[in-house]
Amino acid sequence: MRRLSGVAGVVLMACLSLSACYLGPSPIQYAALAVIDGRPTAVVASCGKGNFRVAVFRNGGPVGEYYSWAVVVTPPSPVREVEVELFGKARPGWEITAPPEGATASGGGPPKDVQLRSLEAGTPYILDSSTGGPEGSFAPPVRFTTDDLATIGAGQVLAPVDHEHCSIVSRESFVKERCG
Repeated sequence: MRRLSGVAGVVLMACLSLSACYLGPSPIQYAALAVIDGRPTAVVASCGKGNFRVAVFRNGGPVGEYYSWAVVVTPPSPVREVEVELFGKARPGWEITAPPEGATASGGGPPKDVQLRSLEAGTPYILDSSTGGPEGSFAPPVRFTTDDLATIGAGQVLAPVDHEHCSIVSRESFVKERCG
């Protein structure tokens, strides 16, 4: 009987390793998009984390150009949620970072990194504040255009449903779902 359970354990481990199953937690998207005082703002469910990164990317554009804006926020004390005004001025605990290095442009040649400073009508954007998962997997980002800003009401956020879709939900439910 012991031999049979040992063999079963080995077979189970072999199957899991061959199927590339990951049994740990999935990556989480901690940010959603809100409009506060008329300005696009990331609502980050920081859940008491020491620091986090919020980034906005232009999704598409001229070949060889990479537009982004990012900030690393270190709250003065553990908090459940933080508002990060997109393209806002640095505040205590904020470090606005340059576009990431190493981005590659299609068509060869090094990319031209451009600091994103505002949103343009009709242009798609990605908001991200996730932690990566196993083997480079990432949580779904918030995909939006300026048209989406008008649909977000007070106390609401635009949050990712999956890698292609977002939905408007209450800010409270978004934070509760992320932080528990």
